[in-house]
Amino acid sequence: MGSDETRPARRGHLASGAAAAGRAAALALLAAAGCGAVKIVPLGPDAAASPRPPDCAVEFLARTPERAHVELAELTTHLTVIPAGGPLEVLREPACRLGADAVVVTRKLVTNEMGHVLVSGVAIRWRVDQTPPEPSSQ
Repeated sequence: MGSDETRPARRGHLASGAAAAGRAAALALLAAAGCGAVKIVPLGPDAAASPRPPDCAVEFLARTPERAHVELAELTTHLTVIPAGGPLEVLREPACRLGADAVVVTRKLVTNEMGHVLVSGVAIRWRVDQTPPEPSSQ
């Protein structure tokens, strides 16, 4: 090849660059999805409680409380990337959206050697009786 000759384009180089960009975009999507979409299964008509701000205070409980409460919804997600606040943090925003005061954690377990975590719980709202029962007059 002389200096006047043109060299064919390096197709493999461009294709591999495009493939790398595609892989990077796919990895970014997977990382974003790593926080996992939370599946919400309403547990009754009270699931439409008043929503609260997305970063509201929510208690995470290890067992069902004795305090009177209403079950709003079951929350479940599978995490491939654990948020800085821990795996339960992904349940906060949907619980707040439901108007929950607490989440009774029903599952929090590592599912494989890569550290994926399955988290689920029941969003609850504390029951507030507006009128105490009348004392019986006998």
